[in-house]
Amino acid sequence: MVELPLAVKRGMELASMTKVVRMLAGRGLAAALGIVALGFAGAFSAHEAQAESPPNPPARFAGSVLVDGVAPVAGTRIEARVGNSTCGVTTTFNASGQSRYVLDVPALDPGATPNCGTDGASVSFWIGDKKAAQSGSWANYQLNQVDLTYTSPTPTPAASASASPSATPRPPTTGGGTAAAGAELGWLFAALGLGALAFGVGGAAVARKGR
Repeated sequence: MVELPLAVKRGMELASMTKVVRMLAGRGLAAALGIVALGFAGAFSAHEAQAESPPNPPARFAGSVLVDGVAPVAGTRIEARVGNSTCGVTTTFNASGQSRYVLDVPALDPGATPNCGTDGASVSFWIGDKKAAQSGSWANYQLNQVDLTYTSPTPTPAASASASPSATPRPPTTGGGTAAAGAELGWLFAALGLGALAFGVGGAAVARKGR
């Protein structure tokens, strides 16, 4: 058996080792690619399952509407709010002599309605720009009957103006007064004048007889 030179042996060993390294590297790359592929497949499956799951249904509210005891005109705006967020708007309609409404309040959806319905959440209602006296509780497994009313506040009576000091009453007018006194004085002077005239006439007559 011919012994190969040392250089040739080393070359053959190096080639063999390179081949093994390449095989291991290929297997490792394949494994890494497989892991990545499985990750993408899992994420896609989860997204697809989420997309296929039905959305949480809304809660439906319905009832009659009265403002100061009178049914508002058809088409009056009805708004539902959860907290300060508007979560549904509709308008009234007339049915059987009543003003009524039907309103769906959507469930909380981070993308579309982030602040809306959750189980038991308080729902307030507005009739036009007036807040109804009633509120409801969000529940999407039943029809929520809530009759809405609004009563205008009773105006507070204005403070009565302070009473002005009463004027001093005038004394009642009587028959005797300045005019009456003047009249009496007039008659007195007239009587005195007539007396003086009579006295003068009498004196003249006496004087004639003395002659």
